Amino acid sequence: MNGTNKAIVGIVFGIALAYSALCFAPTILGILDDGVVSLYLFAPHGEELWIDLSSYDYSVRLTDAFNRMIDFVVGYTGESEYVEIAFCAAGFVLAVAGMFTSWALGVKGETNPAQYLWTQRPRATRRALGAPWGLIPAAWGRHKALVVIPVILLPLYAYWALLITLSMVVPYLLVKGIVGAKVRSAAKKEGRSFASSTGFAVCPKCKRKFERPKVQCRCGLILDYPVPNCYGYKRHTCNNGDSLPCVRGSRANLATVCPYCSAPVDSREAKPVSVAMVGAVGAGKTTLMLAAVGEISKAARAKDIVAEAATDGISKQAVTAKDYAPRTASGELDSESLFLRSRDMSDRQIVFNDISGSEFEPREGKALFEEYYRYSSGIVFVFDPVSLGRGGRGATPMDVFESFHSMFTQINGVGPASVSSIPFAVVASRADLSRLGDDGVRKFLIDNGQEDFVRVMESLFSDVRYFSACSYGEDTASAARPFWWIVGKSDKELAGSVKI
Repeated sequence: MNGTNKAIVGIVFGIALAYSALCFAPTILGILDDGVVSLYLFAPHGEELWIDLSSYDYSVRLTDAFNRMIDFVVGYTGESEYVEIAFCAAGFVLAVAGMFTSWALGVKGETNPAQYLWTQRPRATRRALGAPWGLIPAAWGRHKALVVIPVILLPLYAYWALLITLSMVVPYLLVKGIVGAKVRSAAKKEGRSFASSTGFAVCPKCKRKFERPKVQCRCGLILDYPVPNCYGYKRHTCNNGDSLPCVRGSRANLATVCPYCSAPVDSREAKPVSVAMVGAVGAGKTTLMLAAVGEISKAARAKDIVAEAATDGISKQAVTAKDYAPRTASGELDSESLFLRSRDMSDRQIVFNDISGSEFEPREGKALFEEYYRYSSGIVFVFDPVSLGRGGRGATPMDVFESFHSMFTQINGVGPASVSSIPFAVVASRADLSRLGDDGVRKFLIDNGQEDFVRVMESLFSDVRYFSACSYGEDTASAARPFWWIVGKSDKELAGSVKI
């Protein structure tokens, strides 16, 4: 049981036991005075501190059962007074012992292996107020036959268990209300903060989008992402006793995994901007991406924003060697991730989804893995104007677009004629060789037999812009512009903070 639960239980049980002890004391004094067992209720009135319950029917029935048990024992001991005290004390102790059974105190999580808050666990009220009777369910849980023992002893501790239960009602309900209010307030605040600064996370392996990842505790348990809820409003504690913060910022260093495929996820509570890259084999997608990462990192550092590549595919070494980047392997590849951190804004994550151009070649029975089309912030469509101008072999922009759009509509579950508002950047690579400017890209496509591509693409995507970019050599500032145009569409704060 964690510190918060110990404090909660300490308050509730402490008040109940203190009051019950005040009621227990005059019973013992009464036995010493006249040898009669009487039950009292601590309630100062006039000059008296206690109410004698011996005149009430229910009290008489309790004391009768209690005295019959004592009389049975006294017949063998002959020491009535001391036996009565011993039995009263034993009954009180049994009631108190029931409060500290695993049934009464258990907060272990089952569907999520984290400790509940004691007042917010399933059936919390029944288990808390029934704590003084805890010997019965505890015995039942250990072995059903053992329940006979606490049932036989029931006349011994029934009154004290009932008294302690009644003594807990007010402090328990008060503490439960306070804890519940704290949880609701913290959850509301955290929910607003997460929605505005993060929103969702994505898996680099299965490419699925989710609101929160799972957390892998250092003990190995996989837990729900720690947010203020029934498991805690500041910290969660796993069933093995390890503590996890559930406050934004403190959680950023937790080890997280995808809730779908359990792959490691490095989300850092950063707001993601996801870009999907499309293009034929050899169009220059990977080189463009690496050049863009280098330019974005350089511009970020100029504004005291830390740019950190979290994946090897866009590492500093990969960016430096961009001019010699190997051809992208076929099949599904992990997403690439670039984090941007600043003291003046919440963390950002730019996710690049670059796959081989061979995936855009039409073929039967193609397995679709481009799940990121569901949540992409924009599409970067790359073509090689040098190859197109020379009438080179290979897939044309129209061929690639038809294959891409078929995948895009299937994954999004929309009809082939539906119009998408997602930003669509058409990029002519190798501007150092083609000498094209942004304004000339559209005309170049039309003049080189791709009028159908331009017409169809512009009819299916409502927000289209043309770019000419250079990815090779030292002067690659233009490579980042299509990506930053997309960033500006979904995250104006980030786009305004880093000028490209």
